[in-house]
Amino acid sequence: GSGPVGMSMALEFDRLGHEVLVLESGGAEPDSRSTEDSRAIIVNPQTHAPMEIAVCRTFGGTSWAWGGRCVPFDDIDFVERDHVPYSTWPINHGEIKPWHAKAAEYLLCGNDKFEGQPAKLPSSNATLSITCLERWATEPRIALIHRERIDQSELITLCLNSTVVDLDLGRDGHSVEGIVVAKPDGSKTTVRARNVVLAMGGVETTRLLLAIQQRWKDHFGGVDGPLGRYYMGHISGKIANIVFNKPEYAAGLDFEKDATESFTRKRFTLTAEAQLQHRLMNTAFWPDNPPFCDPTHRSGVLSSVFLALSFPPLGRRLVSEGIRLAHIGSRPRHYAAHLKNAILGVPGGARDIVNILRERFLSKPRKPGFLVRNKAGKYALHYHAEQEPNPESRILLSNETDRFGMPRTIIDFRFTNNDVNSVIASHQVLDTALQASGIGRLEYRYSLDELPERVRTQAADGYHQAGSTRMGHDAKSSVVDADLKVHGVGNLYIASSSVFPTTGQANSTFPAVALGLRLAHHLVQIADQCSEKTGDKSANAL
Repeated sequence: GSGPVGMSMALEFDRLGHEVLVLESGGAEPDSRSTEDSRAIIVNPQTHAPMEIAVCRTFGGTSWAWGGRCVPFDDIDFVERDHVPYSTWPINHGEIKPWHAKAAEYLLCGNDKFEGQPAKLPSSNATLSITCLERWATEPRIALIHRERIDQSELITLCLNSTVVDLDLGRDGHSVEGIVVAKPDGSKTTVRARNVVLAMGGVETTRLLLAIQQRWKDHFGGVDGPLGRYYMGHISGKIANIVFNKPEYAAGLDFEKDATESFTRKRFTLTAEAQLQHRLMNTAFWPDNPPFCDPTHRSGVLSSVFLALSFPPLGRRLVSEGIRLAHIGSRPRHYAAHLKNAILGVPGGARDIVNILRERFLSKPRKPGFLVRNKAGKYALHYHAEQEPNPESRILLSNETDRFGMPRTIIDFRFTNNDVNSVIASHQVLDTALQASGIGRLEYRYSLDELPERVRTQAADGYHQAGSTRMGHDAKSSVVDADLKVHGVGNLYIASSSVFPTTGQANSTFPAVALGLRLAHHLVQIADQCSEKTGDKSANAL
């Protein structure tokens, strides 16, 4: 795979002087045929995005549809918490942090500074933190930036339109002896390498291993073991508004460009102590615009953006298809009401729209989003929350196959009562902390009795594919060990968000790349040790 994880690892191998072969299923740019190869059977389409828009088989992978947000895990994500079942990690955060700087470099997000106190807001307190900083890639389509270096490298061999459909595990099943690669015409060849890293994305990596498990039934924890289970993402949405005590406080949580020319944004989080005390899962919050699709916001700017996104040829040029669909909402869509808002918003709204278009779509780097300010200091509050590991949320194989003969996946993605209850309780703790700090307060959009159902209605993911090849101490409860090596297979590794035992509040890309770079250095260390013992310089060919 040549997505953000695979590409970053290849670049790091090149920097360290080691050869690497990159096999990419797609071509140089996204196309409809490779999109069809990823199609899956979704048990509940309301909770999981279609795989055709959740992933992208092409050079650069899903970075073509990625917004570019980079956020690391928090220390508490690695703590075993008795209120979060199956939350054990075999490593701590300190083992990933050394790779943040390189991850930031390859993901083009400026640097690895992810803490900062907003100048315009009161200080954090024992419950509330306002120092959590997200960084945004100056160019989310990282293939556009890194392609030249990869093409010019003497150590990186990139093979496009090369789909891995099987692994030859030899007679005993304990080592990968060959990688079976299918070409678009259906022909197959076998590639050999000392070490094999699967960086194919969460669902596709799991799909390949499940197909192999049909022959090797005791592998990967056995057919009833962890492979394909604990499938997670995040639970997010809006159930409340935030009302700032001073309207200018909103500026402290808006997008800002730093000295590296990267955009950053600060967010509300609850401290580790507060999460443990109240038995909550990790959640981040930030002020946002009302849903574009709801014309009752009466904003000419937001309705104009909605109308632009509703026209597919234009909307798909402005944002990825997944983001476009999320913004325009489900039917019915009230076009007449939005048109009325847009007309009444002229001329002041027209000026704002021009500024948004310039900053969001014409400037470099593009501004990741926009917050339409108002004098009342009242905004929608977006939450992005951890989802608990659930063995019944899983990926399976169907009897249907793709053009290469690979079984398609069945995705049974589930949210739990704990997911929902933690979201609601986190809002309540946040509200108390906001009032105590003098920052503001929350106004719920629904009655307390309605909140659980509203959270469930909004719950959906499929982009942050985590947990289905989780890392751990043994093959009974995990697929890979602390070094991301598959249990029982000596030279097979997984570099993907699918190895995460928990998801935290961070979206998956940045921590997955950091883990991948950690693995790259581990493999280089193994190769160097082999070279020293044997005197064989060809060990540099990983």
